[in-house]
Amino acid sequence: MVRTVTKQNRPSSLHSLAHQLRKVLPNVYGVQHVPCLTGTREKTLAAISKWANKKTDSRPIFLLLDVAGSGKSTVAKHMANRWTREKRLLARFFFSRDTATTMSTDSFCSTIANALIAHDERFKVPMKVFKRRPDFGLLSFEELFNGLVINPLEELNRDAILIIDALDECDNEHGSRDELLNALCSQQSPSSRLHILATGRPELDIK
Repeated sequence: MVRTVTKQNRPSSLHSLAHQLRKVLPNVYGVQHVPCLTGTREKTLAAISKWANKKTDSRPIFLLLDVAGSGKSTVAKHMANRWTREKRLLARFFFSRDTATTMSTDSFCSTIANALIAHDERFKVPMKVFKRRPDFGLLSFEELFNGLVINPLEELNRDAILIIDALDECDNEHGSRDELLNALCSQQSPSSRLHILATGRPELDIK
């Protein structure tokens, strides 16, 4: 049920230089990345757009895999910019090994939930109800993801696109990446309200 594409294109030397010169402290919204140059990665971008625009029988996850330095984050940032302009992107999370915050899943669910609220404050109501559970602090990552993201989308009858970049840079020392991947694997139904564009290196657990 996962649409998987392995990229073949490589970034141009001009774009690589521009990326090296961009010394920006990473954050989970991907401020450290730049979008694709005009005329580059057109086939990859077209494949992603076709997936996102498909109205029926659409696979909920599009997984873009390739080696380090191949421009996966550039593609993710390009689509984030495009879908933001089109008012279709509701959330994004860019992992990075450069900081403790951007390699951790600690703020993942709250970041996605806050992004939903930023687009529509009606999301606050089901989220507040969920957070009032007396056992809220004991819930698993998947339960938090469902309670703060999936269930509110279903209650409000809303569709959303989520971009997750660099899954391989999510720290797994204490099983955090395993928890994230398990939560994503549970969102395989074609009727899912959440469509996810995810990128990463073709590591075994991600594939």
